Amino acid sequence: MKKFLWTVAAAALVACTGKSGLEKELVGHYEAKPEIEIADSTDIVAQMAASIFSQLEMSMNFQANGTFDITLSMGSESHSYQGDWKVRNDSLFLAAEEKIQALGIVKADNGFKLTSDEMNLILTPKAD
Repeated sequence: MKKFLWTVAAAALVACTGKSGLEKELVGHYEAKPEIEIADSTDIVAQMAASIFSQLEMSMNFQANGTFDITLSMGSESHSYQGDWKVRNDSLFLAAEEKIQALGIVKADNGFKLTSDEMNLILTPKAD
């Protein structure tokens, strides 16, 4: 009986500390592209924004230990950010530099879609 209880306790501990569902599936390295929709092709501001975002290169790496690395590059400029991440229900939480960003997350055909009020990102797995 003691052996059974220890086995159950160990299984519960592993289940509580391990990632599951979307959180487990998200672990990996991704190319991130902004999802840009221009409803009116005559809107010069939207066209300029689309042109700028088309030059942006972004990679996101989500490690199984709950940390992430994000690299943003445009031309010769490059910036990296690190922090902690977790998924709860249909939200991805990124914590870095004493700020927490909440994004909606859904599984897409080949990766994930992250949504916020400001922008949507499409994450596509990178071949390592």
